[in-house]
Amino acid sequence: MANTSNLFYKWGGGMKPDFPRIRSAHDEFLVTEDGRELVDAAAGAAVVNLGHSVEGVESVADAQLSELSYLSLSHFSHEAPETLAERLAAVSPGDLNAAFFVNSGSEANEMAFKLARAYHLETGNPHKSTIIGRWQSYHGATLGALSATGNTSRRVQYEPLLHGWPHLPPAYPYRWEYEGTPEEQALAAAAELETTIKQEGPETVAAFIAEPVSGASIPAAHPHPAYFEEVRRICDEYDVLFIADEVMTGFGRTGTMFAMEHFDVVPDMMTLGKGLSGGYAPISATMVRDDIADEFENATGRSFSHGHTFGGNPLSAAIAAHVIDQYTDSVLQTGRKRGELLAAELEPLADNPIVGDFRQIGAMIGIEFVADRDTGEPFDPDLNVNGRVYDRALERGVYTYPGSGSVDGLKGDHLMLSPPLTISESSVKTVADAVTDAVEAVAESVAPHAASN
Repeated sequence: MANTSNLFYKWGGGMKPDFPRIRSAHDEFLVTEDGRELVDAAAGAAVVNLGHSVEGVESVADAQLSELSYLSLSHFSHEAPETLAERLAAVSPGDLNAAFFVNSGSEANEMAFKLARAYHLETGNPHKSTIIGRWQSYHGATLGALSATGNTSRRVQYEPLLHGWPHLPPAYPYRWEYEGTPEEQALAAAAELETTIKQEGPETVAAFIAEPVSGASIPAAHPHPAYFEEVRRICDEYDVLFIADEVMTGFGRTGTMFAMEHFDVVPDMMTLGKGLSGGYAPISATMVRDDIADEFENATGRSFSHGHTFGGNPLSAAIAAHVIDQYTDSVLQTGRKRGELLAAELEPLADNPIVGDFRQIGAMIGIEFVADRDTGEPFDPDLNVNGRVYDRALERGVYTYPGSGSVDGLKGDHLMLSPPLTISESSVKTVADAVTDAVEAVAESVAPHAASN
């Protein structure tokens, strides 16, 4: 077969997909082999928060490579991961001061689940093992993280392998059916957690995990601050650890260093990745509250036995420490301004007949497509509305982040824009023009399937 590859691709195994081949990248641009520049309006997978040209990375990598690139932290210590842990503690909210390093967001969440279990064993609660998640969430591809994930299309093939952990409805104001003000709706939604804990049995529930601002499954959806205030109260009352999954939302993506800052709530653990290294090295982290970490200093025989071969390796740690230093107040402010500018440029889409909801927080935008704006009825998934918008925008030279299943796991089309915080104003205009054109073109092509407002 001519169209084959030794590389096992995500979507087609050994079949070589018809993807653009990228030769290089700079600033907010991906450069194809034929020299075409694409605006990276997705920052890869919401990873390249500082763009593709962060100064000083090469010299940091070269210096570390010349001394030591790998070390087993099971038997040795090194300055690079210790320095990175200090930098993370300095920028993390509250008393999240202990950092455990792994390689991906999935692994960071796995680590958090295992630590929650070990903590409850250490504190005399041996029956606490259940992790509560939310539908339309995404926490990773490994089996524990996937068990907590509420993304149906990612779960369905592997259901026999997953834990039967419970899931709450998502924090999704656009589709909430709760009555009252936004605050009252948020409190009603958070109350679902208390109900689930009681139904499961408080003595069995170890932790609750949530994205502060929803990512790929319901991009940029977020509740009134009362939601997480109530979540914090409930977790405290029932001795349930609250894990904030900031793998996508951390490091300036939502306008603050971490999304939890919007809600003025400190979780018990916070999982990080993506922007931690800005895409320059594979590394992730789980930040742990002091009093939880302290339980293991004088463990009664159940020490926390967990780790990964490359976790906290000096090369990745040195690069990540350098990247963190680039998230200055000025850069965060620029990201907020670029997000606001992009939202303003996309304002005409508010009247488009297939746009049901438009959400923006920091440099993160979610556009939800519907067949009927009055009812919020989604399109038939077979129409592939999100894929059509993505393809059209890519033809116009803009790479975006499409998705589906936001309504019930199967139906619901959306597009996420998550450009580098440092994207230029001219590229913001390019992105807005391409996306507006794409949505308008797709709206016209699916008009027989949609009801106008």
